[in-house]
Amino acid sequence: MMTIETRQRSFWQIIKDCSGTETDRRNQYRFIAWTFAWALSYVAASWSLKADWELATPLTWFLVAAPSAIAVVAVWAYLRFLRMADELLRKIQLEGLALGFAVGVMFITGYQLAEAAGASQLQTDHIILVMIFSWMAGQFHGMWRYR
Repeated sequence: MMTIETRQRSFWQIIKDCSGTETDRRNQYRFIAWTFAWALSYVAASWSLKADWELATPLTWFLVAAPSAIAVVAVWAYLRFLRMADELLRKIQLEGLALGFAVGVMFITGYQLAEAAGASQLQTDHIILVMIFSWMAGQFHGMWRYR
């Protein structure tokens, strides 16, 4: 049962309360920073490779490899965040990941049937967006559930 105090808390206060300890927040910010760096490097590399510039072969391969290398660091930061997180935060994160993975698999397999029925070919970025937003929804649901 919700108390009056619980009902008066804002959405952001609920999120902050489910963010774990100060160390958890610091590790989460580190993960977010590396994820943002990965996203920027991916966009920059994609834009550069599609721009029809005559790039030297080593530079081309650097543009291909750099986002993946940064993504590995982001995954490492997320693993560190999960390993050091308190139990509630870890539970919320893992439930979010489970939902994101499950929805992603259902989306991919369902869309394959849609393609067989004549739908346009599925783009990778659509899959990524579905999985990321499902992961976020799972986290928000967990925060709401365990508030």
